[in-house]
Amino acid sequence: MRICVVESSYEGTGSIFEANDTMPDPGIYADSGYHQFERRYIRKFAEKADIDKICEEKFDLYMNFMWGQLTDNVSGVEATHYLESKGVPVLLSPSDYIAKTKLDFQAAAAKGGFRVPGNTTGKYPKIIKYVDGLASIGMDYNSICYNEEEVLKRVDLMKANEPTREVLVQDFIRGVESTAIVVEMGYEVYALAPVDWIFDSATPVDKAWLTYGNKFEALGEGTIHFQFITEEPRRTNVCKSAVAAFKGLGMQGRGAWGRVDMRCEAGSGEVYCLELNHMPALFYSKDDKLSDDVIIRETYPGGHEAFIEMLLFTKRCQMEEEKARRSNGINGTNGSNGHNGYTNGVNGHASNGLNGHTTNGANGVNGVNGLNCHKSNGTNGHATNGTDQEAIGDFKTKGTTIAEVYDNAADNYDDYQAKMDIRKWQETYFAAYDYSGTVLDLACGTGGIGMVIHQANPSAKITGIDVSPLSLQKPYVLKHYTKPIIVGYMQNEIMKLKEQSFDHLVCFGALHFLNRTEFMATLSRMFMVARKSIAFDVDDVDHEYIDAIVKHFGEGLRNHNNLVAMQRFGVPSGWRKVVDERRSLFFSPSIHTDVYGQVIRFEKVEGIVNGGS
Repeated sequence: MRICVVESSYEGTGSIFEANDTMPDPGIYADSGYHQFERRYIRKFAEKADIDKICEEKFDLYMNFMWGQLTDNVSGVEATHYLESKGVPVLLSPSDYIAKTKLDFQAAAAKGGFRVPGNTTGKYPKIIKYVDGLASIGMDYNSICYNEEEVLKRVDLMKANEPTREVLVQDFIRGVESTAIVVEMGYEVYALAPVDWIFDSATPVDKAWLTYGNKFEALGEGTIHFQFITEEPRRTNVCKSAVAAFKGLGMQGRGAWGRVDMRCEAGSGEVYCLELNHMPALFYSKDDKLSDDVIIRETYPGGHEAFIEMLLFTKRCQMEEEKARRSNGINGTNGSNGHNGYTNGVNGHASNGLNGHTTNGANGVNGVNGLNCHKSNGTNGHATNGTDQEAIGDFKTKGTTIAEVYDNAADNYDDYQAKMDIRKWQETYFAAYDYSGTVLDLACGTGGIGMVIHQANPSAKITGIDVSPLSLQKPYVLKHYTKPIIVGYMQNEIMKLKEQSFDHLVCFGALHFLNRTEFMATLSRMFMVARKSIAFDVDDVDHEYIDAIVKHFGEGLRNHNNLVAMQRFGVPSGWRKVVDERRSLFFSPSIHTDVYGQVIRFEKVEGIVNGGS
């Protein structure tokens, strides 16, 4: 895809942030052979002209990094609202999200199930801040006040310095300063690995917080550093509070991400949410000490490249939901969550330009790079695995879906699988490893994998996901899988599962139906869902084979070679690769060729805690 990175220009602003802001660039971390990121800067004094110009360039997607609130002198709320009005697909930070203030955050807390500091009469110390301030602007150690006189003086000073800004007085929560990045993954919201900010042991308790100076000086010098939160239940409580804050502010389904700053109160352990930043400090240069990128680099499965694909995959899911709402005559603008009349910024029609150019479209559907493909294009199901033309029917229409093909093949599929060499390998493999506990079988089909698992691990409790309803009615499924069986697209359904909810996760004969974006997003989530092990295969199919499949069955069964994506994904922190074997996976009588690929197994390294909740 060709993606426009839309950023606020500092030209003519005199902004205090200019000296410290090197500005994000996702292109640093992306595979330039697949996605091309081009940066464009929007000037406050020429917002509409600049946006008109970048829209004329007809990018496939516009990634919004503008941040200016209504009282700031850089582009942000109004410019984003105008970009949304152009009907182009916009990822990250809708206009009403940028416009939210700490007052909106406080109002949301009453309804959203998260806690914020109050302004308790007679309780001190207090902390004084701007309602719409960013990066602790205007805040120093004198922002902490110990009596009413100090509060009044500080409020007067802040109003004198910034007459257009409102001032907020809150109880200062003595305790630990913490942060968690929240991210939408498909249809759900999750917190990434949370961190505490660690101050020098000699720092007084009322100075152990991030002032403006600390954020741009002490962090850069390393005198303040972060530490991942590992102890329970505080880690879980911090993550839950961050997710509740994001949802409570009405950002689920369109906000994409955020960073929630919190204080964990000493003694009680209660988590107080201070604010939700609409733009985490991500995609900065690899040596930038002020960014949040270390969280992605050290804990997100697949790193920045997979994280980018997750953002793109989620945008596609949201656009499909928006298309469905429009088809049902529902206005999905969520305008009730707006600020000053700004709507949600999901914006635009379902086509939204995402199926634009055919560049790098070899791995997409109709040249879309898969981002805006129809659900049947790149859905799960199980591999063709040699099911012949008589078994699955001679479907050649372009509307053929994987579900239709494998519904039609369900009666004969187990017999065919039993004859394949890969079945013998699977029997040997599953006998060699402990699969006791809970197992998630992605694209379980007619249940052959469950049968093989139970041969060697009869106590395993196996859950299946598949898109073919008729396959899920077959004897192996009914005998070996727990209820309920999940009917749906595996790349969508796995996004709905909780972190570390299964001991083991397997996926055989399916990942070649996912394009690169879907593959990397799904693989990331697999590592988050599994507690102990992950096993899967990746087909090494060439363009000739891919074209033959499309010609025979239609776009609904388009295959993808994800070996390069798998190699770039790497080995996530806290895991080790124990199997990486190239072997014959199946013979396709429809295409008359052997299909080879890699069989891969990862195991969790004991004692290492990664991820969020």
